[in-house]
Amino acid sequence: MTKVKKAVHSKNFVYICVAIVSCMATIFGFNLGAILSSKVRLINVFMLEVYNVDSMINTFLLGALVGTFLGGRLVYDTGRLQSILGAFTFGVIGQSISLMSPTFSTLFISEFAVGAAFGVYLISSVSYITEISPSSYRGACSSLVAVFFTLGLLLSSILRGVIPNYGFSCVSGIVLFSLPLLVYSYLRLPESPRWHALTGASDKALTELIKLRVSTSEAARELAAINECILGEERGMALFFRSPVFRAVLWFFIFISIACQFSGMAILPYMSLQLIKSFQSAITLGVISHTPQSDINFVFLSFILLSAFMGAVFTFFTVDKIGRKKLFLFSVFSNEIIIAVIYVLLYGHFRELGQYVVVLLMCLFVFGSTISLTLVLTVLSSELLAVKGREFGLTVIYLFNFAAVMMGMYFFHRAVQSLGLLMLLSFFLIAGAFLFSLIYSGLPETKGKLLESMENTIFNGRNLLAIKSDSRD
Repeated sequence: MTKVKKAVHSKNFVYICVAIVSCMATIFGFNLGAILSSKVRLINVFMLEVYNVDSMINTFLLGALVGTFLGGRLVYDTGRLQSILGAFTFGVIGQSISLMSPTFSTLFISEFAVGAAFGVYLISSVSYITEISPSSYRGACSSLVAVFFTLGLLLSSILRGVIPNYGFSCVSGIVLFSLPLLVYSYLRLPESPRWHALTGASDKALTELIKLRVSTSEAARELAAINECILGEERGMALFFRSPVFRAVLWFFIFISIACQFSGMAILPYMSLQLIKSFQSAITLGVISHTPQSDINFVFLSFILLSAFMGAVFTFFTVDKIGRKKLFLFSVFSNEIIIAVIYVLLYGHFRELGQYVVVLLMCLFVFGSTISLTLVLTVLSSELLAVKGREFGLTVIYLFNFAAVMMGMYFFHRAVQSLGLLMLLSFFLIAGAFLFSLIYSGLPETKGKLLESMENTIFNGRNLLAIKSDSRD
């Protein structure tokens, strides 16, 4: 019998792994924000019209759609860690080419490539972090991806004067930032124990769990729970067609995602400047000023991105303290109040007061929306999906969200012109109310619960609500 070498346990090692993987999201946030920050360069160098910058963001999102579609299978076959490292490497290369693009076609291809890498990274990193994190801090660990992604967005706005004029320096900084992460990740980071168990490598799974947990006995108990959940040969799409319970959970999160998008959580922050314009022309609005070269006010954009970053940070500090469900309900309810106040200001033509209040309200709306989207995309969906269908489930959920954002960007102006802004805000209010009722009646509290324990409870009770909100593992 092979003797297992006694391991020196470090309770902080798992958090180092989570922080390193989450830190890689900064590159993708920086890339997306750099499109807006470099708008003047795109217009002047590539002779683009103002509206063509939206097409560059759509190119990133289209790449993310393709990357998500392919990423589920890639993570399924090669594992979480290899997919993370490969996606991050392609993201760094694509970002570097984008900053130094000599032609528009090169820029277009590089943005598509970064988007595709982001799709793969999102699935693999969220699955990886969910599966290695301890149950007591799993929510905070998972939300770190959103924290670093929004940090990248914010950095791109802060460095907006540097990015267009010092492309080579930016590329050098990105490479110097990325190489240590890649080298350390390749040499030290463990693969997900649950993926090893799914592929039949129980010995490797135990070895990795021993590195991540405080004691060998805790690792052995967790592996026993994992092995109980992976019985049967159905995985991925096969599990979706064979298991009505898994289908029900996945459909629930699809409806949650659609309701989030229909309530304006993604498109309304992106189109926030258009909302401000509806109160008064941008020339007379004190906090917003225009230049003839750009249609973006970078002061207002910086406040929006700062609000998104603060929303992600707030989620990080509170999700494991007050619980997922309460935090989700709070963010949705606060957004409903904000939209209602904006509706009253617009309906009452309070231009002198509204122009300043709406700027503050939009920042608060972005704050709440970031909390909700972080919970859906990085925390709740991954921890409530069965381990044998986690990659497939996340793929479907992310596909719906990316497609919804692209459709929102395409139809927003048309909807405002045909329905009017008041009618559109009413639609957001109705969708938000539906989302609130869906969360309140159908979402269990998962704070502090073991992944496998929740999975067994759901499948045995054949319902998400089989997880008791007042019980702890």
